[in-house]
This record gives sequence, structure tokens and C-alpha cells, in this order.
Amino acid sequence: MYNVLTMVLMGATVLAVACCAQDPTTLPRFQDYPATTMFKGAMAQPMLATPEQRKYGTEIREGVSKGAGVWNGRWPKFTSTPGPNFAGHYVVIRWGCGSQCVMMAIVDAPTGSVYEPPLSNLGSLYVPLDNLSNMEVDFRLNSDLFVLRDACKDFKNRLTCGTYYFDWKNNRFALARFLVAKPVKDDPAR
Repeated sequence: MYNVLTMVLMGATVLAVACCAQDPTTLPRFQDYPATTMFKGAMAQPMLATPEQRKYGTEIREGVSKGAGVWNGRWPKFTSTPGPNFAGHYVVIRWGCGSQCVMMAIVDAPTGSVYEPPLSNLGSLYVPLDNLSNMEVDFRLNSDLFVLRDACKDFKNRLTCGTYYFDWKNNRFALARFLVAKPVKDDPAR
């Protein structure tokens, strides 16, 4: 009986340490998600596979060929340069679609494959940023971390609005962390 109780307690301790090892107050950092490869060479032509990608083909092709909409650094303080700007060999291309509206495509430089931004609906290139906030998109060439600040997964549910941290894995965005936006109290504009 003593051995069984000891084993149960040891197992519970190991489980508690494993689940609580991550500090919930620590935010993901770019240096914690290093890109494994850096692309050098001629970029492939984008493969426009969906109706939405074909609709915005000019923006995507000019992003790859001329660097149009290819931003480096934090938004809105950025520099526009051609070539990969995310996760070692991807080109993140952004363009406007009206007041406070952002569209985006992620192109794999060596293959030309085009991917959708995080939180967008399947087949869509729309980025669901909260236009009532200080929205921001942040990423780095040398990191797989991609951050959407003041984004909403579902605008009807304000609890889905906040800062999303994504890890780019196997050509997909995996949610690394989400921080819900704090509600505005005593807003003098209301």
C-alpha cells in the first residue's frame, strides 16, 4: 500500500511540474522561435491556387517580384524591401482593402506556394484585425513567430479579440498563445 501511495504522489508531482513549468506571464519572444533555414536565390513564381488568390494575383505577384507590400519590421514603422521577410524563406505580402482593412498572403520563396494569414476563413486572405484598436502585425525574417495584436477570431464575441501569437509549423500557423483584450473601462467617448 505504501509503494502504491508513493508512486501516485510521485506521478502527481511530476505531472504538476510538467503542466506548470511554463510561466503563464511569459510572452512568446521572437528569439524563442528561430527560423531553421534562410533562403538565398531566385524566388519562384507564386502558384495562385484559390479564387481569392487569383483575384489578388497582381498584389501577390508584385509582392514577390518587386517587393510591393513586403514589409520588414513592426507595423506601422516598417521598411519595404523585396525578398523573404518571415521564417527564413517566406514572403509576407500585405495590402489594403479599404479603411482599416488588411489583406495578406504568405508565399514560400523556393516553391511559390501561397498560404492564408492566420485567423482568416478558409480560402480568404482577409486579416481580421480589430479596426477599433491599435492593430498591429509583427514578424521577423529570422523567426517562426507571427503576432497579430488586436485581432478578432469572431467579431460577435469580443472575448476572441486580443493578441494572438502563432508558431509557423509545417506551413501552418499553430496557436502558441492568446491574450484576450482588456475591456475599455470608463470610456469618455461613450
